[in-house]
Amino acid sequence: MDTINAIQKLYNASGVHPTTDPDNPKSQFVVDRYAKHLCKLVQPGMRALDLGCNAGRCTFAMEDMGAIATGIDCAEIPILHAKTVAQKRKSQCQFNIGDINSLPYRENSFDLALFPSNIVEVSYQTLESMTIQLKQILSNNGLFIVFMHDEFIKRAGDAAFLDRYDALTGLKGGHSTIPDKGPFSYPTYFWTVAFAKYLIEKHLFCRHVEQVEENLFLLVFWNKK
Repeated sequence: MDTINAIQKLYNASGVHPTTDPDNPKSQFVVDRYAKHLCKLVQPGMRALDLGCNAGRCTFAMEDMGAIATGIDCAEIPILHAKTVAQKRKSQCQFNIGDINSLPYRENSFDLALFPSNIVEVSYQTLESMTIQLKQILSNNGLFIVFMHDEFIKRAGDAAFLDRYDALTGLKGGHSTIPDKGPFSYPTYFWTVAFAKYLIEKHLFCRHVEQVEENLFLLVFWNKK
């Protein structure tokens, strides 16, 4: 299954939801959820990359913290909206359309990369590929910050889940229905904090892991060249 293509079609069809729109107050609760932890890691002047940025709510938040922020996403519609918001705000944020399997950035381009709860949309191979790329893209001592849920906690007691779970790949069958447009494939993967930490730690040093909510974890990795 071409996961990136399916995700791209879904987000282009759904457009910009109020909870992902940086110009809509309904998105602020998500920004606040991450910002109280991010502000301890983002330093003024840092070159920061928002991976899977959608319409840029976290990208703009990092700029507000003093970072030189860039967002990348595979879906064109949210990226176009982010660029419009940037013009309205006179923001210096940059937004790129691209695939996290092949990040279009040179060595030492960033000091920090953020992956905010997008991990369910990537395969195990994609996460490791992205981490290998980040080892080059991030500066020496650069940070890779992951916010994620743990599926073991989320799926506790959900016996029906096993009927659509592929134990060999971690792929979960799924779809999302958009009003007036119908169902779209929404392939997601079964992730645990322990396995994500294991894959990323093969290439970057684990600096910190913390459970910040009942089922929200913060993982911080460090690039040593």
